[in-house]
Amino acid sequence: MKAIVLAGGKGEGLLPYTHKIQKEAITILGKAIINYTIDGLKKAGIKEFEIVVNEKGSQIEEEIEKLDVSFETIVQKRQGIDGAILDGMEKIDDDIFVLAFGDIIAPAEFYKSLMDTYIMTGRQAVIPLIPVSEGTETYGLVKIIDNKLKVVKESSTLALGGAYILPKPKDNFTSLLDYIDLLSSRDKLNYFIWSESWVDIGYPEDLLFALETLLRRKESVISDKAEISKNAIIGKGVIVEDNVTIEEYAVIKGPAYIGKNAYIGSFSLVRDYSSIEEGAKVGAYCEIAHSLIEPFAEVGSKSYLTYSIVGKRAKIGASVVTASYPAQSLSRPRFNKLGALISPEKVIKHGSVIEAGMKI
Repeated sequence: MKAIVLAGGKGEGLLPYTHKIQKEAITILGKAIINYTIDGLKKAGIKEFEIVVNEKGSQIEEEIEKLDVSFETIVQKRQGIDGAILDGMEKIDDDIFVLAFGDIIAPAEFYKSLMDTYIMTGRQAVIPLIPVSEGTETYGLVKIIDNKLKVVKESSTLALGGAYILPKPKDNFTSLLDYIDLLSSRDKLNYFIWSESWVDIGYPEDLLFALETLLRRKESVISDKAEISKNAIIGKGVIVEDNVTIEEYAVIKGPAYIGKNAYIGSFSLVRDYSSIEEGAKVGAYCEIAHSLIEPFAEVGSKSYLTYSIVGKRAKIGASVVTASYPAQSLSRPRFNKLGALISPEKVIKHGSVIEAGMKI
């Protein structure tokens, strides 16, 4: 069975950040978002992948090449999600295929449950459903009526899970949602409810929630190739990768992730649920909390960043502060705080104070 993985969207909920980087190529704990989807499907037994991309497809290819999987990319020609599915299906010869969104972060067990349900029930289609309580209008919703699924736009707290087993349609396909309704009405569809960790990356708060969700499952791992000052303090649930440098009196409170070749300056504090990705640099006397610092970004000394996302190769000047409260315009208000979304390669002047929820 092949999988079509969608990775060609505009990432509108993360604009302007996604002008330069494709959403699915954003890194969390040293791994691109799309690779969580592909890894999960691979562990569930999928061996071939058709990846639907846009003009930033090379970013996606670069990330997937880090995995040992067979894949090819398809540049999306038709508009919208349904157009992307049609483009992907042109490469599918089998009667049954997997359709997955490349912006879902869920454990491998999620994808294994998808495959197990398909095998055990014998139905042609399987749909996972996710209970959601915030921002319900931002998800594709369904209701269960007489043990069948019905796609709805409101008044439900069950979201479509973003990875499906489907029969290849024989008639004209126009809409995924209509197709789900059709399969359910013909008793060709089964479903299961997934109540474990699952994050659909659509907004800045989703990136921070995914970071927190992933770090909760991690145990401490300290590379013996890291250079950690004897005066530095490393807390519980901290992952330190190869060739990291942690200078004197720095504190990594944890849970936290320090990517390979990253640098943490003297007297800096990296607090809980923070990630300093590959090659990123945090100057002396900084405080980083609940934040994602993307690869090769630089944070100047004495800066304070909280509930913020700093894009790849961005440069944050010295003594920059990001405010995070009160949170502004949260689409999925899992936190009551949100700092700044700083786009890749942006430069922030020394001493800047960035208001809560700013997107730069």
